[in-house]
Amino acid sequence: MEHLQHFGMLYDPFGNDPDLRFYFDSACHRDATMRVERGLRQNKGLTVLTGLAGTGKTLLTRRLFEALEEEIFDATLLVLLPGAADAQTVLQRFARQLEVEEPEAERAPLLASIYERLAMVHEEGRHSVLIIDDAQTLSAEAVTEVAALLGMEYEEKRMLSLLLVGTPELDTTLTTHAGLHQRIDVRVQLRALSLQDTAAYLTHRIGVAGGQPDLLSEATVEMLYKFGRGRPRLTNTLADNALFESYLAGEAGVRPEQVERAASDLGVGIDPGSTYSSPEVVQGPVERPLLLDSEAVAPQSVELAEAGPPEDSAGEEVLLLGDDLFGEHALEEDLSFGGFVENGEDPFSGIAGGAEASAEAPRLEQPLTSAEPIDWVEPLAAEVLGVSEEADDLFVELVEV
Repeated sequence: MEHLQHFGMLYDPFGNDPDLRFYFDSACHRDATMRVERGLRQNKGLTVLTGLAGTGKTLLTRRLFEALEEEIFDATLLVLLPGAADAQTVLQRFARQLEVEEPEAERAPLLASIYERLAMVHEEGRHSVLIIDDAQTLSAEAVTEVAALLGMEYEEKRMLSLLLVGTPELDTTLTTHAGLHQRIDVRVQLRALSLQDTAAYLTHRIGVAGGQPDLLSEATVEMLYKFGRGRPRLTNTLADNALFESYLAGEAGVRPEQVERAASDLGVGIDPGSTYSSPEVVQGPVERPLLLDSEAVAPQSVELAEAGPPEDSAGEEVLLLGDDLFGEHALEEDLSFGGFVENGEDPFSGIAGGAEASAEAPRLEQPLTSAEPIDWVEPLAAEVLGVSEEADDLFVELVEV
């Protein structure tokens, strides 16, 4: 990929495929591995490994599976899929892995064929191990059916160890079923990475891919930990998207703001189930505000507003051109222009035509906004000018008299 070459990397450092080359043995993964492996190597019956989604259970399980020596163990790994996790399907898949050519459809003969193959492995001096990943998809009844295999013994020795791997829903299934809960021999919980382990984890993956360790600054790692919550899968996804943002910007490293952009695009919030919107992301067209904010007002207007209206030599207030004729002072006498309109009265009734002018004059039915046509301004202005002209004619007649 071109963007990977931009950073000098040969492989994708933040892929979520179960590639053992990128496995990082963090403190919590190391602890879980030792506990699970102890259960398998001591031929314990039922071992359970649980953890939140994306904490690295699948990769850890693959590593455990690969670490079991063939001369000591006959290990089988099954990954369950929703809709194909009933007991019959699981048992038939296990039988095929044990080299049963045509597993029986009936339960009794199917279990008999499994027992026969387990006995053969035992006679070879090896121990059989069945690992089931995504076991939370099993119902309590299906888990009971599979766990019944633990009762198969040969020469008073258990022939099979079972490892169930899944999310906390698996824990719920096991704890609500008393018979299953009592059969658990080893129980392990895989925790999320710490900030320190997250930094080492990211550095490890970048190094395996051929990149430079300074690709992610300390602040960027902290941002990845903040949104990734210490879960490798989510951390990988965020880092992958942030890396591409850095490539688009033509930069040599990933900035914290690019992690925020990735979190916003992915709909990932700091808390589980929440979302986040980055300040750098425009969430739609920006509409022009209807009113000017305080910073947009001319300085002269601010000074006049603070000083108040000017006074003439007699101490009376002078009405400035452009002042609201029906504003603050009119409200004191309840004669505002808005009051006329709300009461259905025409402020110009009795002038320039009386009732006829009042009926024809347009009225302001609702507040003015910048998106509405101002179709009433021109006729209203003409009406006011007409009143003014009549008043001038009357004044001239009085002077001539």
